[in-house]
Amino acid sequence: MKETMKLPADEIIQMYETMLHDLSYDLHERYSHLLTGLLHQMDQEGGSSKSALLLTHIIDDMRSKSNESTPLSLAKRGVVPAIRQFGKEIEHRFGVTVSLLTERESLSIDQRLLFRLIQQTILMIVENADTDAIDIHMEEDSVTFRFLSPHEQIDVDEKGFLCLIQKRTGMELKIEQRSGQWFWVYFKKRGNKDDFHCDR
Repeated sequence: MKETMKLPADEIIQMYETMLHDLSYDLHERYSHLLTGLLHQMDQEGGSSKSALLLTHIIDDMRSKSNESTPLSLAKRGVVPAIRQFGKEIEHRFGVTVSLLTERESLSIDQRLLFRLIQQTILMIVENADTDAIDIHMEEDSVTFRFLSPHEQIDVDEKGFLCLIQKRTGMELKIEQRSGQWFWVYFKKRGNKDDFHCDR
């Protein structure tokens, strides 16, 4: 029996990100543009207003899905515009305001990994914290998420994501809660025994 080939994690990440970028590009730059051309043609030919409204909705939804998968600004302009764009999608989809209060591109890790870290953390907070606003501070060696939640406890690692991120980036997550205000802080060094960490 042949031994199963094992790919290094970096190659898998590269493949995954390339696939998501291609999907995002197709949705945003190819298919939505084709439908936009069809919409203009219908307008010139006096087409049905109901059909035009449906097409407009489909175009907007495709572009939204594109930005959720991989904002095209990530490759061109960096992680800050990508986070801002993703924050708009979260507000549109869930009604949760995401504010990037500092714009320093922090941490010496791959920009795609940094974006995925922030993207997935935002989603975990939205899904588990019952909050209506998330503030993000990006510093030179840390990223802080601040939000209000009525919960005394929040499951922060149901799918093992934070353990994976720690292994890939060498980061830790410190969690603090004071009077309903939560602080999730990712940082690049080992902390004390009370910090969230994973040895799996």
